[in-house]
Amino acid sequence: MSEKKPIMLPGSLVCYATFSYTASGVITVAHDNGVYIGSEINKLERVLLHRPGSELAKITIDNKDELLIDEIIWVERAASDHEAFAALLRENGVEVIYFQDCLADIMEDLNLREAITNDALSRETHDHNLKSVLKSLIMEMNARQAAQLLVGGLTKREMKRLADGVRSLTFQTADDGDFFFRPLPNLYFQRDPYFFVRNGVLLSSMKFLARQREPMYAKYIFQNHEIFRGVRILFGDHEGDGYPHSIEGGDFLVLDEQCVAIGVSERSSAGTVQIIGSRLASELGVKRILAVDIPKQRAFMHLDTVFTMVDKDAFTIYPDARNNMRIWDLEYGENGALNSITEYSDLSEALKRALFLDKIRFIETGGGDPVAASRDQWNDGTNTLAISPGIVVSYECNSVSNKALRDNGIIVHEISGSELGKGRGGPRCMSMPIKRQTRPPS
Repeated sequence: MSEKKPIMLPGSLVCYATFSYTASGVITVAHDNGVYIGSEINKLERVLLHRPGSELAKITIDNKDELLIDEIIWVERAASDHEAFAALLRENGVEVIYFQDCLADIMEDLNLREAITNDALSRETHDHNLKSVLKSLIMEMNARQAAQLLVGGLTKREMKRLADGVRSLTFQTADDGDFFFRPLPNLYFQRDPYFFVRNGVLLSSMKFLARQREPMYAKYIFQNHEIFRGVRILFGDHEGDGYPHSIEGGDFLVLDEQCVAIGVSERSSAGTVQIIGSRLASELGVKRILAVDIPKQRAFMHLDTVFTMVDKDAFTIYPDARNNMRIWDLEYGENGALNSITEYSDLSEALKRALFLDKIRFIETGGGDPVAASRDQWNDGTNTLAISPGIVVSYECNSVSNKALRDNGIIVHEISGSELGKGRGGPRCMSMPIKRQTRPPS
């Protein structure tokens, strides 16, 4: 007889294990890490989020562009709206796990904490004395405080309260507002620094410096946290996976078990798409990549800001992007070799062939009105999160696009995005599904 039971982990996380019994008692315990993504739309069961926090309070009019944030964000409102988002997911049967809690959990191990700290410090331009003091501060903190510092950042003003008079030219010449650890204000967009397909994860190679520490922290979590035991890292820890090969999770859509779409965008390069395609084919048996080339502009940013899946045959799409897309269908063999590459001028035709569908429904951002489409696009009206087939989460401010979804039979759960959206990302951007139901038998 077998029985699955939950096991509590640090940080109130839950891991499941399968206990196999005989008359004499328990004979085996097999961990189920609960990680599997074979679809964009199957019922969502487990998700990674990040609570917006003090890192957002460090955004100023002077540093916002460097930190990739368009406006000053009201931190308290963003945090409360994000908690409402998490509550909505829980109400719909989704287990919510927090990224920073996972980071704190693994930093209880002092050897891991030292390795993470050294890696983080190697990405800052400090002299030896300053690095030594910063490392000592982090090693002396408790794990929650250390994780908070590595995410929230540290200014000279804050450091002076912890350790003043450092014998460091970098320290002495810095202004009080200068960062000794840069904050990660984009971390609440969990979609971007990594992405899951089946039981594997790919670490992003982030285009801009402001986000390059995010996948590094994720790598340590996936390699060392109990809840991710058995997860295979397929990209991001191999030699040559970094610069100049850029890829971000917002450009990656798992259309079904055999097919993914990857955007060729401002932040993801065509060469990286082909590296990943070969690896997915040889490691996971994913046979087809739809490479979708979109305009290289911030208003488009990632594929999921102009195109998301909402049902088995239905997609939201920004009309202006559709008119400016180029699509290639890359078919791979089991050994990872590229067998064919076919260009399509029409996304509908490419999707029908890839997904074996007779028809595709496109639901246009703004309901077909070009002015409403432009407004809702800027407010991430296309960036929906599917929690089940035909059931999505969207920002309430995108009223025209949400009506168009409902008119096409899609159930829409609305959340406030007045502050969260200022970072230029919607519900899909803010979430990283790590477990969806597998496809039921046909």
